[in-house]
Amino acid sequence: MTKVACITCICALLSGCGGRFSEIKDAASGINSVANSAASAVSRDVHAIRALDINYKDTSFTVNDLFKTILRDIRWDYDLEKNELHVRGTWQPPLFSDQVWSDDMKEKLTESGFVTVTCQIIDDKIDSQQTSITLTYNDEILLQKNGEEALHHLYDTYLLP
Repeated sequence: MTKVACITCICALLSGCGGRFSEIKDAASGINSVANSAASAVSRDVHAIRALDINYKDTSFTVNDLFKTILRDIRWDYDLEKNELHVRGTWQPPLFSDQVWSDDMKEKLTESGFVTVTCQIIDDKIDSQQTSITLTYNDEILLQKNGEEALHHLYDTYLLP
């Protein structure tokens, strides 16, 4: 009799879990679907561009290494028609370390200073003449660099110890 009661209780508990298990399974499926959708939102062109090698001052690194090191919260976009890579991220030191900003300003930039980099890709290389960097805070442009100076600034920032 005790065994029958135990088996009945276990069956009752497990029957309640069936619906819950189904809900968990559906939720996991939804998360996987959203993750796959986000991964495909970044075009294959961006993935190819991110893998491009850069050789600068006897050091090799990829486009992905460069931006993931010097920016936070990165968004990638590649315009195939213009061969332009657009990278946007949140500012972090030591980018633009040559600027004299107060600690308060550095904190504000770390929270909501946005860096936008646009560069043209020609023959699997970043065209230094067609590179621009813009740092904005509260929709105001604080700093802008263009051309070879801009690209070398990015590279030199990456190489900082």
